[in-house]
Amino acid sequence: MSIDLSVVICTHNRYDILDHAIASIEVQNFDHARYELIIVDNSTDLKRQEIFLSSVDIGCQSRVIVEAVPGLSRARNIGARAAQGSIVAYMDDDARAPLDWVAEIVSTFGRHESAAAVGGPVVPIWPVPRPAWLHKWQEGLLTILDRGPTERDLDPGEWLAGTNISFRRDRLIEAGLFEERLGRIGKTLLSNEELMVTNKLRAGGYKIVYNPRIAMEHNVHLDRVSQKWIRQRIFWQVVSDMLADSACEQTFDEAVENVLKFQAELEPKFRGYASLFVDVESADVFARQLSAFEGFVRLLAVDARDWREYLNVQQ
Repeated sequence: MSIDLSVVICTHNRYDILDHAIASIEVQNFDHARYELIIVDNSTDLKRQEIFLSSVDIGCQSRVIVEAVPGLSRARNIGARAAQGSIVAYMDDDARAPLDWVAEIVSTFGRHESAAAVGGPVVPIWPVPRPAWLHKWQEGLLTILDRGPTERDLDPGEWLAGTNISFRRDRLIEAGLFEERLGRIGKTLLSNEELMVTNKLRAGGYKIVYNPRIAMEHNVHLDRVSQKWIRQRIFWQVVSDMLADSACEQTFDEAVENVLKFQAELEPKFRGYASLFVDVESADVFARQLSAFEGFVRLLAVDARDWREYLNVQQ
């Protein structure tokens, strides 16, 4: 019997929670002869890796591929090349797939012949109560995704999360796989690799389909429930946009105006560079601060002019 789908989990030093991801795939409501699990182990903790490899016992067809060279995109590409299924489904090592996840992916591709990629919502598993300062539009920075209750083709500009995205394997290879300059590498927070692939697929005339029944649960790690981490994520998003050759959404003057507009809302004594880095309580204020911070980073990154003179707000 041929394999319909290959699940690929790329892991990096997360053996404490990897078992949960594996277990969620072992118990899928789908014929075990028709899907497989591929784990691409990119870990640097060689001692724990050795323990894992010597004791791993997975209750479905599976393989573990050890890859010493770091990089999430590289690991994903290795998984895609090794896959036997006509569909390659990606999930993170800190995620949990519902029982019907594989079945929903296969049936969705069956209903949409022109679809090259499908995915669905990502539901957060919070380690603490959801912070009041987190604005709705910032949820994507924490890999939280909800595009509504309707199965539909996604519009250009709409994206799927990397922890819940699947591809027709031949179309993914045709698109050149994932750009290995992008994606998580070590502690860097580079992104955009999925967006680049889906943009190429759209350019080739294929559809990207969202199905709300293809859900995924995903851990929000405690160290990411902070405004400092969100600002780091925005910084790396600007770098990712540059590496992906994305057009800058703001001109130099627009970015300056964005920063000054936020600072003008503050009391004079709080104006200055530091206002972009301090934690705030209000979700609306944090949203405006983050927008200003993004403009500030773009000024640093893409314009050689002396932006400092524009940011010297008079006390």
